[in-house]
Amino acid sequence: MNWIQRGYAHVLGDNIPHDGGVISFDKVIGRVTDPAELMPLLFREIDPELAQRIQRGDFIVAGKNFLAGKAHNNGLYALKALGVGILCESMGVRASQGVYNLPLLCLKDCNDISKNIQNGDDLQVNYQNGEVQNLTTGEVFFYPSPPLSIQQIIQQGGSIGMLVEHLKNNPHLGEPA
Repeated sequence: MNWIQRGYAHVLGDNIPHDGGVISFDKVIGRVTDPAELMPLLFREIDPELAQRIQRGDFIVAGKNFLAGKAHNNGLYALKALGVGILCESMGVRASQGVYNLPLLCLKDCNDISKNIQNGDDLQVNYQNGEVQNLTTGEVFFYPSPPLSIQQIIQQGGSIGMLVEHLKNNPHLGEPA
């Protein structure tokens, strides 16, 4: 796991919903999870050209209540496939669970980050210690890093990776009763 990521910022506002914000609602109700189908549609209803600008390793920088609404993960599959990191002022518990279970690299509770970072800023982020370097302006910010327990979940590949590792270490659990 590479805990340090460098890329460009794509700044969004507050209250960006997953359904109808990150990905269109028809893909959510259609239960589409194929990243190849979802990637071109990312953020289409907020900024129709954003999906074409996002490159591997870039960052979504959002304000308060990112991934608002229902805890659907369809758009997160596309963000993960692109290696996009998330930096946001806040997100709900269910959204956090979805982000870390996949896992995606994310710093939340980044106070005023959507005011301190501009679209196109070149960033380097260390998720383990919460350091965000704005290489465009030279500013450095420190935000809360994920707790060690969450870092362990990410390191193991999310909840599925943890389950696979657990079953590998306890093969008797995979046998019929």
